[in-house]
Amino acid sequence: MLELMPAKNTSTCLPEYLSLSGLAVYASASKNTLKKWLRDFNMPHYRIGRCIRVRKSEFDVWVKQFRNGTSNDLDAIWDQVMKEV
Repeated sequence: MLELMPAKNTSTCLPEYLSLSGLAVYASASKNTLKKWLRDFNMPHYRIGRCIRVRKSEFDVWVKQFRNGTSNDLDAIWDQVMKEV
């Protein structure tokens, strides 16, 4: 009989350094988008020969600088919209 393995929690089994393919999954972005971020937005990365690796923790810090608003702002907007409905 075939036993199904429980799904792994991807947040705990990601390596510290991600390839562009791994980062694409983690960031929900295409590899082409990531390459544009590398080129145009100075995304932190490490290049070893032709291999590009991105430290997950550095990516998280870097991407937060582009965040618009806070969850409190979102809550206030949601409350306002619900009042108008």
